[in-house]
Amino acid sequence: LYRKGFLDYEFGYAAALAWMLFAIILALTLLVVRTSRSWVYYEGENR
Repeated sequence: LYRKGFLDYEFGYAAALAWMLFAIILALTLLVVRTSRSWVYYEGENR
């Protein structure tokens, strides 16, 4: 990302890579948040 944007001066390509990286990280974060509910058990909680 750094090389494409600042060394090769391909700012549009670097911006597209940044958006793709953001989307991947967002998807992984949402997956972890959604599945983390089943990782923790609180006393008195109904399953």
